[in-house]
Order: sequence, then structure tokens, then C-alpha cells
Amino acid sequence: MAPAGTGDPRRPPPAPAARVLAPAGRISAGAVAAVLAVGLVAPEAWRRWPVAVFLIGLVAGLPHGAVDHLVPGWFRRRPRSAAGRRGVVPLGYAAAAVAVPAAALAAPACVFGVFLAVSALHFGYGDARFCALRDGPAGPARRTAHALAHGAVTTVLPLVRWPEQVRPVVRQLAPGLDWLLAAPARPAAAALAGAAVTAGCVTALRGGRHRQAAELLLLTALFTVVPPLVAFGAYFGAWHSVRHIARLVLADPANIPALRAGRTAAVLRRFGRQAAVPTVVALAALAALTALPHAFPADGRTAARGVALLAALTFPHLVVVAHLDRCEGSAAPGRRGPPAAVRRTARSGRPVTARPPGRRTE
Repeated sequence: MAPAGTGDPRRPPPAPAARVLAPAGRISAGAVAAVLAVGLVAPEAWRRWPVAVFLIGLVAGLPHGAVDHLVPGWFRRRPRSAAGRRGVVPLGYAAAAVAVPAAALAAPACVFGVFLAVSALHFGYGDARFCALRDGPAGPARRTAHALAHGAVTTVLPLVRWPEQVRPVVRQLAPGLDWLLAAPARPAAAALAGAAVTAGCVTALRGGRHRQAAELLLLTALFTVVPPLVAFGAYFGAWHSVRHIARLVLADPANIPALRAGRTAAVLRRFGRQAAVPTVVALAALAALTALPHAFPADGRTAARGVALLAALTFPHLVVVAHLDRCEGSAAPGRRGPPAAVRRTARSGRPVTARPPGRRTE
């Protein structure tokens, strides 16, 4: 336990944090529940417009990575160096925009397989981190079980449950991975996904985290009942993106005074301004990719283009999120806060740009 008064002043106190985390959790769960309800009551509705819903979810989810270029500066020890290095992340995204398609042309099955694996880890550990902020920190075993279950539901379950709907996209992006949808591989994948979900629910219930178990079952029902493009569009745009944005607005030190004052709407407007230009650039890239007439065969062409864009954006985004996870972890309960000068800056209400050291409190 850290002594009184040594908590991290960069992190908003529980009540202001709850003003962001609790609504984000309700919005994501409510949106997914609504999509699932339509799938149960009127399944034909989603079967008519799967690509449209997928694209809407893709567009709605793009802003959650649009402030990646700002994240490293929030945790710099020397604020003056942040502006000079802010261009590193955009350069990384530009390099990925070239490197990922080039690698996919050379080894499509390998690149797509890696993309599935890293996406599962990204989605899983991202949700585990959100739940740790909202519900309290969890031990490594419980966090790993949560992440593996969540990642299995969002990436493995669609391959197992909807092979014929997923096949056109897989054939265009990675023809060599068709074996994932074949009968011999699907039972093994289904068993692994089922074991992961069971372990995630059991560990959550044993820890008294009934809401997390219910959310995991809700996502499992979504990807089981609703066609994969619709399910992923709803998940990406209304669940993953919303929860990651909640983490971002809490991590930005310039938002702390507004959060303490209860001005959550002002914080969200500020995030919107920060994310506007990169989001427009990503949308332009999607439009340009869609305009290429012969980039993909006609069958499943639009969905494949959306997945290709996600792959190009995902790899650099993973690096930034890993940095965010590490910096958030160094400010976890039980660790010392930043130096006294930084604490005075935080109390004054001015933005804090120093990163708390990771030294443990004895």
C-alpha cells in the first residue's frame, strides 16, 4: 500500500474517472445488446446489410486511434522534447501503410495470420485494461484469462461459427489460410474458444466481477448469433473504440482539471478536435482504397478493403497502446507518485507532462 498522499495526481480521482468509464461501459454494452436483440428478433435485417453495418462500425471506430501521435508526449519526463518527437508516430503509420501491403503481397497468409493473432491480443488486453480501470486492478492470471477469452470471442469465434461468410474475405486477403475454415481445424478452434470463454467467466465470477462475466457472455452471444461483418462492425465501433477513447481521455493530463470539475462534455469535445484531422486522413485512405477498381475480386471486395486498411493501421497502433499500457501500469496503486514539483503542477490545474517514475513503495 502506498502512504497517504503519494497517489498519482495525474490520474483523476475515482468519481471523475467514473464519469468517463461507467458511461463508456454502458454505451458499449447497450449498443451490442441492441444489435444482438435485432439479430434474435429479426435476423433477416442484418443479413441484408452486412457490409454497410461493417463500414459504419469501421468509420465509427477510426477516431480511437487518431490521437496516437499525442500519447507519447503525455508521459514524457522532459515536456520540451514531446513536440519534437510527435512526428514519430505519424511516420510510423506512413511506414506501415507501405510496409504492410508490401509484406502482404509477398506472404499474404503469414501477414494475415499475424494480424489475427495480434488483433486478438490487442482486443483482449485492451478490454482487460479498461475493466481494471473501471472495476479495480486484477491479478496477472485473471487479467490473462480475461484477455484470452475476449480475444478468442472476437477473432476465433467468427471463423468457427460463420465459415462461409468469412471465406470470401480470407480468400482475397490470404488464400493460404483457407485451412482455418476447413472441417478438421474448426472443431479444435471451437474447443479452444469455448475453453477460453469458460475460463474467463469462471475467473471473473470467482473474483466477484459479475459484470465482466456478463459482458463476456454478451459478446459471445453477439458473435454467435449475428453475422460476422455486422458483429465485428458493432464491436469495433461501439465497444472497442468507445472503451479505448475512455482510457485516452483519462490518460491525457490536460483533461484532469475539467474532469475534476465535472466537465466531461468539454473533455470529449477536446478529444474530438484532437482526433479530427487524423480521422479525416484515415477516411481518405479508405476512400482511395475503395476507388481502386481491381484491388480485389468482386466477391467480398468492400469488406476485404476495410480489413486491409485495419491491418495497415493496427500494427503501429499496437506499439502506441503497449506504451500506454506500460505508462498506466507504472502509475498503478502501490507505486509512488511523481516528484514534488510535478505534484504542485497537478494541483495548480495546469497540464502535467511528466511521467511518474515506476519505483515501488515499500
